[in-house]
Amino acid sequence: MYKMCKTEQSAQRQRQLEQGLLLAMHTHHYEEISVSDLCDQLEIPRKSFYRYFSSKDGALHALIDHTLLEYESFPSLLKSGEKRTYQRDLERFFLFWKGQKLLLDALARSELSGILVIRSIDHAKSDAGSPNRFLQQEERLARDHATMFGVCGLMSMVLQWHHDGYNLQPRQMAAIAVQLLTQPLFQEVDQY
Repeated sequence: MYKMCKTEQSAQRQRQLEQGLLLAMHTHHYEEISVSDLCDQLEIPRKSFYRYFSSKDGALHALIDHTLLEYESFPSLLKSGEKRTYQRDLERFFLFWKGQKLLLDALARSELSGILVIRSIDHAKSDAGSPNRFLQQEERLARDHATMFGVCGLMSMVLQWHHDGYNLQPRQMAAIAVQLLTQPLFQEVDQY
Protein backbone atom coordinates (compact mmCIF):
# COMPACT_ATOMS: atom_id res chain seq x y z
CA MET A 1 0.00 0.00 0.00
CA TYR A 2 2.95 2.32 0.56
CA LYS A 3 6.63 2.22 -0.22
CA MET A 4 9.32 1.87 2.41
CA CYS A 5 11.71 4.68 1.51
CA LYS A 6 15.42 4.01 1.24
CA THR A 7 16.73 7.57 1.25
CA GLU A 8 16.14 10.45 3.61
CA GLN A 9 14.99 12.62 0.71
CA SER A 10 12.31 10.15 -0.41
CA ALA A 11 11.18 9.64 3.21
CA GLN A 12 10.78 13.42 3.59
CA ARG A 13 8.75 13.60 0.37
CA GLN A 14 6.54 10.75 1.53
CA ARG A 15 5.94 12.46 4.89
CA GLN A 16 5.13 15.69 3.03
CA LEU A 17 2.44 13.86 1.06
CA GLU A 18 1.07 12.29 4.24
CA GLN A 19 0.92 15.70 5.92
CA GLY A 20 -0.85 17.09 2.84
CA LEU A 21 -3.49 14.40 3.25
CA LEU A 22 -3.81 15.24 6.95
CA LEU A 23 -4.32 18.93 6.16
CA ALA A 24 -6.89 18.12 3.49
CA MET A 25 -8.77 15.97 5.99
CA HIS A 26 -9.21 19.02 8.22
CA THR A 27 -11.34 20.76 5.64
CA HIS A 28 -12.84 17.83 3.73
CA HIS A 29 -14.26 14.45 4.55
CA TYR A 30 -11.78 11.72 3.57
CA GLU A 31 -14.12 10.31 0.93
CA GLU A 32 -14.29 13.74 -0.76
CA ILE A 33 -10.51 13.97 -1.21
CA SER A 34 -9.12 12.67 -4.49
CA VAL A 35 -5.50 11.94 -5.30
CA SER A 36 -5.73 14.62 -8.02
CA ASP A 37 -6.96 17.20 -5.49
CA LEU A 38 -4.18 16.26 -3.10
CA CYS A 39 -1.55 16.54 -5.84
CA ASP A 40 -2.96 19.90 -6.96
CA GLN A 41 -2.86 21.16 -3.37
CA LEU A 42 0.79 20.11 -3.03
CA GLU A 43 1.65 21.22 -6.57
CA ILE A 44 3.11 17.87 -7.56
CA PRO A 45 2.36 15.55 -10.47
CA ARG A 46 0.16 12.51 -9.79
CA LYS A 47 3.00 10.18 -10.74
CA SER A 48 4.98 11.55 -7.80
CA PHE A 49 2.18 10.47 -5.47
CA TYR A 50 2.12 6.98 -6.95
CA ARG A 51 5.88 6.63 -6.44
CA TYR A 52 5.13 6.38 -2.74
CA PHE A 53 1.56 5.10 -2.43
CA SER A 54 -0.64 2.68 -4.34
CA SER A 55 -3.75 4.65 -3.34
CA LYS A 56 -5.13 7.33 -1.06
CA ASP A 57 -5.69 4.59 1.54
CA GLY A 58 -1.99 3.77 1.31
CA ALA A 59 -1.17 7.37 2.22
CA LEU A 60 -3.58 7.23 5.17
CA HIS A 61 -2.06 3.97 6.42
CA ALA A 62 1.45 5.39 6.06
CA LEU A 63 0.41 8.51 8.01
CA ILE A 64 -0.92 6.38 10.86
CA ASP A 65 1.99 3.92 10.81
CA HIS A 66 4.57 6.70 10.84
CA THR A 67 2.75 8.30 13.78
CA LEU A 68 2.90 5.00 15.64
CA LEU A 69 6.63 4.81 14.92
CA GLU A 70 7.08 8.36 16.27
CA TYR A 71 5.87 7.12 19.64
CA GLU A 72 8.97 4.94 19.92
CA SER A 73 11.19 8.02 19.92
CA PHE A 74 8.88 10.13 22.12
CA PRO A 75 10.88 11.31 25.15
CA SER A 76 10.65 9.35 28.36
CA LEU A 77 9.19 11.00 31.45
CA LEU A 78 11.68 9.22 33.70
CA LYS A 79 14.30 11.18 35.53
CA SER A 80 17.82 9.82 35.63
CA GLY A 81 17.94 6.66 37.73
CA GLU A 82 14.16 6.46 38.10
CA LYS A 83 12.62 3.02 37.55
CA ARG A 84 9.96 2.39 34.92
CA THR A 85 6.44 1.89 36.21
CA TYR A 86 3.15 1.22 34.48
CA GLN A 87 2.00 4.65 35.65
CA ARG A 88 4.94 6.51 34.07
CA ASP A 89 4.85 4.45 30.85
CA LEU A 90 1.12 5.04 30.41
CA GLU A 91 1.41 8.72 31.28
CA ARG A 92 3.95 9.01 28.45
CA PHE A 93 1.51 7.12 26.16
CA PHE A 94 -1.36 9.52 26.90
CA LEU A 95 0.90 12.56 26.66
CA PHE A 96 2.01 11.43 23.19
CA TRP A 97 -1.57 10.95 21.98
CA LYS A 98 -2.65 14.30 23.38
CA GLY A 99 0.01 15.77 21.08
CA GLN A 100 -1.57 13.99 18.11
CA LYS A 101 -4.76 16.06 18.24
CA LEU A 102 -4.60 17.02 14.55
CA LEU A 103 -4.55 13.39 13.46
CA LEU A 104 -7.26 12.39 15.94
CA ASP A 105 -9.42 15.34 14.80
CA ALA A 106 -9.01 14.38 11.13
CA LEU A 107 -9.80 10.72 11.73
CA ALA A 108 -12.86 11.55 13.85
CA ARG A 109 -14.12 14.07 11.28
CA SER A 110 -14.08 11.37 8.58
CA GLU A 111 -15.24 8.61 10.94
CA LEU A 112 -11.99 6.67 10.44
CA SER A 113 -10.84 6.30 14.05
CA GLY A 114 -11.29 2.54 13.79
CA ILE A 115 -8.43 2.40 11.30
CA LEU A 116 -6.15 3.87 13.97
CA VAL A 117 -7.16 1.10 16.38
CA ILE A 118 -6.59 -1.62 13.77
CA ARG A 119 -3.22 -0.22 12.68
CA SER A 120 -2.21 0.12 16.37
CA ILE A 121 -3.03 -3.53 17.01
CA ASP A 122 -1.11 -4.61 13.91
CA HIS A 123 1.86 -2.46 14.95
CA ALA A 124 1.89 -3.89 18.48
CA LYS A 125 1.59 -7.47 17.24
CA SER A 126 4.45 -6.95 14.79
CA ASP A 127 6.65 -5.65 17.62
CA ALA A 128 5.79 -8.74 19.63
CA GLY A 129 6.38 -10.94 16.58
CA SER A 130 10.01 -11.84 17.06
CA PRO A 131 9.63 -13.38 20.56
CA ASN A 132 6.46 -15.12 19.34
CA ARG A 133 8.45 -17.46 17.12
CA PHE A 134 9.83 -19.11 20.26
CA LEU A 135 6.39 -19.69 21.79
CA GLN A 136 4.13 -22.66 21.31
CA GLN A 137 0.97 -22.09 19.27
CA GLU A 138 -1.26 -21.77 22.37
CA GLU A 139 1.12 -19.26 23.96
CA ARG A 140 1.31 -17.21 20.71
CA LEU A 141 -2.47 -17.15 20.50
CA ALA A 142 -2.79 -16.03 24.13
CA ARG A 143 -0.15 -13.34 23.64
CA ASP A 144 -1.83 -12.08 20.45
CA HIS A 145 -5.20 -11.89 22.20
CA ALA A 146 -3.71 -10.12 25.20
CA THR A 147 -2.05 -7.63 22.84
CA MET A 148 -5.29 -7.01 20.95
CA PHE A 149 -7.24 -6.62 24.18
CA GLY A 150 -4.76 -4.18 25.72
CA VAL A 151 -4.13 -2.06 22.61
CA CYS A 152 -7.81 -1.90 21.69
CA GLY A 153 -8.68 -0.81 25.22
CA LEU A 154 -5.95 1.82 25.43
CA MET A 155 -6.69 3.26 21.99
CA SER A 156 -10.41 3.35 22.82
CA MET A 157 -9.54 5.32 25.94
CA VAL A 158 -7.47 7.74 23.82
CA LEU A 159 -10.32 8.21 21.33
CA GLN A 160 -12.90 8.82 24.06
CA TRP A 161 -10.52 11.18 25.89
CA HIS A 162 -10.01 13.10 22.65
CA HIS A 163 -13.78 13.17 22.05
CA ASP A 164 -14.30 14.54 25.57
CA GLY A 165 -11.82 17.37 24.93
CA TYR A 166 -8.97 15.95 27.02
CA ASN A 167 -11.00 16.51 30.18
CA LEU A 168 -8.40 14.73 32.33
CA GLN A 169 -4.66 15.11 32.62
CA PRO A 170 -2.40 12.40 31.10
CA ARG A 171 -1.42 11.24 34.61
CA GLN A 172 -5.10 10.79 35.51
CA MET A 173 -5.73 8.79 32.33
CA ALA A 174 -2.67 6.69 33.13
CA ALA A 175 -3.96 5.96 36.64
CA ILE A 176 -7.28 4.75 35.21
CA ALA A 177 -5.48 2.60 32.64
CA VAL A 178 -3.17 1.09 35.28
CA GLN A 179 -6.17 0.15 37.36
CA LEU A 180 -7.95 -1.41 34.38
CA LEU A 181 -4.87 -3.32 33.24
CA THR A 182 -3.73 -4.61 36.63
CA GLN A 183 -6.93 -5.33 38.55
CA PRO A 184 -9.95 -7.50 37.79
CA LEU A 185 -12.66 -5.65 35.91
CA PHE A 186 -15.35 -7.07 38.17
CA GLN A 187 -15.26 -8.42 41.68
CA GLU A 188 -16.80 -11.83 42.08
CA VAL A 189 -19.92 -11.78 44.19
CA ASP A 190 -20.56 -14.75 46.40
CA GLN A 191 -23.98 -16.16 45.75
CA TYR A 192 -25.77 -17.85 48.58
